[in-house]
Amino acid sequence: MDKSVKERAGKNVMAFIKKFEKHGPRLPGSAEEQKAAEALVKEVKLQTGLDAKKEEFEIHPRSGVGAIPYLGVAVYIALVFYFLSLIPAVDAAFGIVSFVIMTAMWVFSVSHVFRYQTWFDFLFKKSVSNNVIAEIPAKSGKADYTIIYSGHIDSSWNWNLAAYGNPLKMIPGVIIGIVSALAFFVFTAIKAIGNLSIADYPVMIWIPAVLAAGIFPLLVFLSYKKEKASPGAMDNLTGVGLALETVKYYKNNPDKVPDNLRIVFAGLGSEEAGLRGSFAYVKAHFGKEGDDMLIPGKTYVVNIDSIADKDYFEVVQGDIWQTSFFDKKMCDMAFDAMAETGVNPKRIYNPIGGCDSTPFHKKGIETTTIAAQNPTATDYYHTFRDKSDRFKDDVLADGFETVLRFTDKIIEYHNKKGK
Repeated sequence: MDKSVKERAGKNVMAFIKKFEKHGPRLPGSAEEQKAAEALVKEVKLQTGLDAKKEEFEIHPRSGVGAIPYLGVAVYIALVFYFLSLIPAVDAAFGIVSFVIMTAMWVFSVSHVFRYQTWFDFLFKKSVSNNVIAEIPAKSGKADYTIIYSGHIDSSWNWNLAAYGNPLKMIPGVIIGIVSALAFFVFTAIKAIGNLSIADYPVMIWIPAVLAAGIFPLLVFLSYKKEKASPGAMDNLTGVGLALETVKYYKNNPDKVPDNLRIVFAGLGSEEAGLRGSFAYVKAHFGKEGDDMLIPGKTYVVNIDSIADKDYFEVVQGDIWQTSFFDKKMCDMAFDAMAETGVNPKRIYNPIGGCDSTPFHKKGIETTTIAAQNPTATDYYHTFRDKSDRFKDDVLADGFETVLRFTDKIIEYHNKKGK
């Protein structure tokens, strides 16, 4: 593509990032996230002339990953009841209480932290978030298919284990915490069912005592302090900025857009709280009478999430925890687009968490996520160090070229399907 167009796009996206960094960290459901959404509506109008709209939805921000420190507290409370139950003079029912707490903790962890369910949201404070949507209607007056460019508006809580000390110790620390909590759960079950004596089985006290130390990483996993939260320059103002720059490009170059294609910009809220914005978007538009925004086979979602590390362009092929494995053809086209851009792409699966492609994929919408982020633990992922001065606009320019090349492939692919 034209080098000057590409370079200008990179500079434009960087300018957008620096402008929106001024809102500060945009935690899910926070006042800062809401103000950023309002500002984004105006920015879309300013840059593209399109009228964007906010789609509000309710969330419980700390009912997912944000609940991990609470879960650490719950485990330590269970430990207290467990050790009390080992004292002969104390009521053995305390062992059952410990087991009940640990059972509840694991049911919640699997459903909310791992699987992003909403079963126990009522236990947490409610807030509101917003998706920001704008579209370029099909020139023919009727869209036969749609391409959506998405990125999430919010940023993350500070992950203490990554921010302080050696970030490479974060994943082992989390694994130790999870394994320790699981092992302690087994001990509470044994105690509740068998009510074993310490005199006969001293292991019942000294192993849980060791596990108590192993559980500590869960307690301190993240900080709720806004002033320490991530500014989210990479994750994910880069994605929002690139999505907006792409839509602006097609608005200004209508000859690049087939007459029957609708182009959509989607700034999604509260991704860090369990993909709540993308789930809300799907709920609002999928299967609704008179709404052809999300139709399997006729809608393609290009999700852009964290474009900052030039040597780590990646196609995200799925979210393991969410058991989501994205459309192979979309992944292949994204990979080829990166290769043609010259960025030496890789293919990865999200080992933990999830990305905004998952809610669309679960409804049969063809999607994948593109990223350029060091996949190992770093001190700037989900920490207060995620700032724009860490990367340059040339990586954003490569991201822009990748998205345009990917778009061309989607158009060609859809046309071939229709024949």
